[in-house]
Amino acid sequence: MRLLGAIFRAIWVVAIVTIPSLLLASASQGSLEFAMIIGGIVGIFTVFEYGSENPGFVDFRFAPPYNRFRAFTLAIQITAITLVCRAVELNIENAPILEWSQQLAARLDFAFSPVAQMIDLLIEEATFSDTSAVLLVWTSSVSFVVGFGLTFLFSSFLWIFNWPVDRRNFNLWVNLPMFQPSDSMAVPSRLKRDAIVNVVLAIVLIYALPYALKYGSDLLTADILNSNQAMVWVTTLWVFIPTTLLARASAMWKIARIIRRAQYRG
Repeated sequence: MRLLGAIFRAIWVVAIVTIPSLLLASASQGSLEFAMIIGGIVGIFTVFEYGSENPGFVDFRFAPPYNRFRAFTLAIQITAITLVCRAVELNIENAPILEWSQQLAARLDFAFSPVAQMIDLLIEEATFSDTSAVLLVWTSSVSFVVGFGLTFLFSSFLWIFNWPVDRRNFNLWVNLPMFQPSDSMAVPSRLKRDAIVNVVLAIVLIYALPYALKYGSDLLTADILNSNQAMVWVTTLWVFIPTTLLARASAMWKIARIIRRAQYRG
C-alpha cells in the first residue's frame, strides 16, 4: 500500500512538471522530452522517499495533508501562470485569466512590493521583447498572489483544525528528519527558533532571488525569460521557495506549541 501511494505521488509530480510543455503553444517536442526526464528524476526520488519506512529528506511526510497541499499549491501556480502565457501566445485578448492578471499587477505596483522590485530589476537593461516584459509583469503577479494566498489559507488550516491528526503517534524525528535537538526539553524552543529563521529566510529570498536570476543571466550572457517555459518556472519557483519556508515555519511553530503543552501536562 505504501509503494502504491509513492507511485501515485510520483505520477502526480511528473504531471506537474510537464504542464507547461503540454499547454504552451510554443513548446517543442524537445522541451516536452526534457520535462519528462526532469519529472522522471523527481518522480524516482519521490518513490524512494515515500516508499521507504525510514525518514529521508521530506518534512512532515507522515503528517498529511502538509505535503499534499504543497503539491497542490505548486500545481495551481504552474497551471495559472501557464494559462497566462498560453493566452498571450494565442492572442486571446479577452481571456479572463489575462484580465485578472492585469488587475493583480496594478494592485501590486507599490513601493517595496516584491513584484515591483523583481520586475524593475529584471527589465532594467534587459534585451528581451516587449511581450516577454509584459508577461513577466503578469506572471509574477499571478504567482505571488496564488502562492502566498494558498500558503496563508494552508497555514490557517493547520492552526484552526486538528493538525496533526494522530497526535499520540506523531513522531518528530520521522517528520522532521533534519531536525536534531541536543536536549529533549529544549525541543519547543528550538522549533520556534527554526521557525523564525525560516520566516526571515523567506522574506530575504523573495527579494534576493531576482538578483540571483539577473546576475546568473548576465554571467551566462543569455536572457532565459525570452522562453515562456522558462518564464513559468522562474516566476513559480521565485514564490514557491519562500512560501514553502513559510508553511514549514507555521507547522514547526504549532508542533512546538503542542509539545510545550504536553510537557506542562506531564
